Amino acid sequence: MSLEEWDLNVQVENPVDFVSLAHHGCDIKKYYEAQDLLNYFDMLNGPTYMNLVRHFWVRAQEEMSLEPFIVTEIRSSIMGISVFISKEQIAWVIRRASEGRFVSGLDNNKTSPWNDTVNKTMFNSTKNGKYCDLSREHKLLLKI
Repeated sequence: MSLEEWDLNVQVENPVDFVSLAHHGCDIKKYYEAQDLLNYFDMLNGPTYMNLVRHFWVRAQEEMSLEPFIVTEIRSSIMGISVFISKEQIAWVIRRASEGRFVSGLDNNKTSPWNDTVNKTMFNSTKNGKYCDLSREHKLLLKI
């Protein structure tokens, strides 16, 4: 089966629409504003270049010869020019550190000293809660 660029329909949407959420009584923009992450959402909600997306998907379908994995990156070829986007470049664009943190050997989460704080914040109780006990705002934050 041959995939042609003009056969693709690109659906453009805003992943997180803070205005609509606030209109419906769930104003969570302040949480991301406090973390200085609104630039990231502006980028996500920014323009989509449909011709570029179509071109990328068709070429990705045709050119499946992969180079060896060295570092986490997005690779493509646009009009014969190789394009490499690394996680460091993405981190630089969204103004965040590119390295994460992993802690191994954590104790049982049932005895964690943070349990009371988390339960009080998320469920307004010191007892363990369930997803259905979360407020609408906390459910949205969890989904995002």
